[in-house]
Amino acid sequence: MSSPSQALTRSRIVLQSSAVTPLGAIKLAGFIENSRGAEQGAGRRLGQYALVYSLRGSCDYWDEHNGRRTVRPGEAFFLFPEIAHRYGAKDDAGWDEFFIVFEGPLFDLWRTQGLIAPERTFLTLQPVDHWLRRWESCLETRGLVGRDAALRQVTALQATVVDALAAGSGTGKGKATPEWIELACAALNAEGAQALRLPRLARSLGVSFETFRKRFTEVVGMSPGAYRSARLVDEAGSLLATGRLTGKEIAARLGFADEYHFSRRFKALSGMTPTAFRQRVQGGNG
Repeated sequence: MSSPSQALTRSRIVLQSSAVTPLGAIKLAGFIENSRGAEQGAGRRLGQYALVYSLRGSCDYWDEHNGRRTVRPGEAFFLFPEIAHRYGAKDDAGWDEFFIVFEGPLFDLWRTQGLIAPERTFLTLQPVDHWLRRWESCLETRGLVGRDAALRQVTALQATVVDALAAGSGTGKGKATPEWIELACAALNAEGAQALRLPRLARSLGVSFETFRKRFTEVVGMSPGAYRSARLVDEAGSLLATGRLTGKEIAARLGFADEYHFSRRFKALSGMTPTAFRQRVQGGNG
């Protein structure tokens, strides 16, 4: 019988896709058992985004932005396209991981808005079984095919990453997330959140607005207003991509007083009007 140190590395690809959508796509996902990691010399540059979730064992991780640290079961880390990194099993026992590789304008926008950033590479997500099911659920297509399936996967990944950012400490130190922050994220993710007054939300959660703002920023990595803005662009982009709702209907669903205010806010956050964004999406459909 082989000892753990002799166990072979085994990969199982769950998804490999060449589908492209104007918002982006999940390109590759799967499991690696007894992984030795990515230990190429001065570091590998992936050229795409990825999320790696540790299931068993420990990993010795390094990147040129954060330096070196140990990653343990229940911790996840983001890989950024241009940042050199390397990681490998910390001991002969190896480690097991689940990974998702993704790319596209939606994820670039997340980065621009600060939703994901090299400064926030690590998340602690427990229990492992629960979060593994959440990551796997991003790959479901619910009977859709081609671009429609890819778009469904992108929006599912978007929602799961937001939940992970709220649930994880962002520091890798295993600090528990206060329940009121999870409730705040749920409120800011809900339809009509654009019309929600943040001081009123803080009072409903039993904390002062100053405490709400500072603690939310510390745990989630961005202010409540920036979080809401990032989610607004994500949700609006998804609704515009489907092509089923008018600008007026999207404005109402997102909690804006009218289409004009929605258009002005969307352009301020994304750099283009909703009409221009929709035309870009439709132009990428061919």
